[in-house]
Amino acid sequence: MDEMTAVRKLRAGVPTPDHARLTPARQRLLDEIARGRRPRPGWKLAAVGAAAAVTAAAVLTTLLVDDGGSGPTARQPEADDWVHQVTRWDGPDCGGSGSRGWYGEGFTFTLQPGLGKECSLESGRSHTTQNWIRYDGTQQGRPDRSPETPPKSDGDRQRRAWPQVHPDTHDALPPQQSDALVAALPDDPGAALDMIRKKSRPSRLVVIAPRMTQAQRDFNEVVEVLSGSPTVAPDKAETMYRIITGLDGATKPQKVTDGVGRPAVAIGIDGNFRDYSSERNSLQVLLDPESYAYRGVRFVAGLDYYVGGKASGGPFVAKGTVVGTLTRVSTDVMDDPYAR
Repeated sequence: MDEMTAVRKLRAGVPTPDHARLTPARQRLLDEIARGRRPRPGWKLAAVGAAAAVTAAAVLTTLLVDDGGSGPTARQPEADDWVHQVTRWDGPDCGGSGSRGWYGEGFTFTLQPGLGKECSLESGRSHTTQNWIRYDGTQQGRPDRSPETPPKSDGDRQRRAWPQVHPDTHDALPPQQSDALVAALPDDPGAALDMIRKKSRPSRLVVIAPRMTQAQRDFNEVVEVLSGSPTVAPDKAETMYRIITGLDGATKPQKVTDGVGRPAVAIGIDGNFRDYSSERNSLQVLLDPESYAYRGVRFVAGLDYYVGGKASGGPFVAKGTVVGTLTRVSTDVMDDPYAR
């Protein structure tokens, strides 16, 4: 559990201590030091008390200063707020295709040679993307770098809004509904999983679902809800972790690092893998090893195979090889999509 994150949630509406508020405690300590070699009775207790006051004030200052991180926000987001996601991709220097969630990272990935370019597993490539999602899921946007758009002084502040999207037209819960679902989860992982099955969209992953085990389908459902929820409380993150690790075929949490070097644990589900397109690679979720906060996903070869098939002469991929990592660098909720 991340107790510090829980404490930070208490800071909403509390003013940050300024220099004037900290000065009296500091002065008490200096006064005790200045008394010289002939301390009055009880000086030790007075000095200790003054030092404790300074320390407590300093600690509170640290807790109350906004760290700009990706944890739960200080206030409850509203429907017209925006979720800002920064995601980093790391993988081999090879073409690929896969599915991407509407409000989170993808669920399938397949290596394939690019047009006119060979596939290399020895060299890698990476890039970072940004995405803005309205909290109620009705609109999305990303930086507009189209050549016909007049340049602005700050290119990253320029946005192109996607067409209006109604959440019921696709198979994913928008951030607002994901947050509400996670917040309502009971502590018991079995009961929590039943709630996720009932609340999440039944048509999701309909194409590949018949070829997956029940545990694999449950795993994808849980990961999509977790990745699409911007304000997961630490106790709910632990519940999601217990759901995942309790699924049939859940792999032992493996200590790894994500794309930006943060420690994480990778967990997947053993199941059906075939040497055919998207069924070759296994999805694994990346979680913080202490707080269980969502860190992203990665794709690992579920069996030995050749990229593009053996006859194509593509490189050989051994079972267990990491073929791609999507790291959620940060998640922030803001009332203005142009604030970043």
